[in-house]
Amino acid sequence: MTVLRFTRADAVRCRFGMSPLWETVSAVRVLHGSKHRPLYSPWIAAKSEAARTLDLGMLRAVQPRSGFTPDFITPPPKASRAKFSTEIARVRSTPLDVVRAELRRSRDEMNNPAAATIDRMLADPAGTRERIADQIESAWTTLIEPDWPAISRVLEDDIAHRGEQFTTGGLTKLFDDLHPTLSWDDGELVASRYREPDRELSGEGLLLAPGVFAWPHLVMIVAPGYQPTLVYPARGAARLWDDAPTAPDPLATLLGRTRATLLTALDPPATTSALAAQYGLALGTVAEHLAALYGAGLVTRRRTGHQVHYRRTDVGQAVVDASVG
Repeated sequence: MTVLRFTRADAVRCRFGMSPLWETVSAVRVLHGSKHRPLYSPWIAAKSEAARTLDLGMLRAVQPRSGFTPDFITPPPKASRAKFSTEIARVRSTPLDVVRAELRRSRDEMNNPAAATIDRMLADPAGTRERIADQIESAWTTLIEPDWPAISRVLEDDIAHRGEQFTTGGLTKLFDDLHPTLSWDDGELVASRYREPDRELSGEGLLLAPGVFAWPHLVMIVAPGYQPTLVYPARGAARLWDDAPTAPDPLATLLGRTRATLLTALDPPATTSALAAQYGLALGTVAEHLAALYGAGLVTRRRTGHQVHYRRTDVGQAVVDASVG
């Protein structure tokens, strides 16, 4: 169990952020632990051929199924919408004493089967740091960057949802359904399945980062020298790479086939034009149906830059869930 202890200052210094670096490193973990992550089977199948062209040996060595993964390969983002180029530059500039210490810990915890590989990496920490960064950059370019617009939309929508929870109900409401292993009580956030030392936040606040590749895990960074961070599974990631969903028959009977299909499709959130292209419908037709769903309280909409994204409300989700129950 790990406990994060908040002061009054920490409660107002919680912030959200997204990290393309973290998504990349986590995606590599998913890729090489596929039998334990069935949710990602469509993505793994789509990327398997491209992944075979990548040398990811060092990344695999420091990402054991259980044990410690070095924090220097995923430093918490300093900006709310971090750029990959900025984040990978931070990896390349990690102090070598940090690289050595974290590699040793990864080697020694939980009998890492890649201990011999990490011993060789420790013989040249500067070169290891560069090669790990090169492998992460190659994985970003090949596996994540082509899908980043869709991934970032899911992350943005999750942040908007969690931000609304925080605004309307404070930390109690925010942490109530962030992850099943978390509980909040009287200024303490308890992670029941974590084994890291407790952390006094002492005014540093907490960074909350949704992750498309996080499911079903919670990741914590609590080591001194890093911004305290929680990475949790983003809402809407489950269907990100699935084929276009079809509406259940009971829902189609209730709403009409097209309207039911569009309501079902809003996981992840989508724009009018994306839905029109996905289902071969006219923009006006999609706009008309979305307006009706919005008026009925089944969807909500939020502007991101020049685009408006629609997502299901809690009521809309309940209607969809009831139709497949």
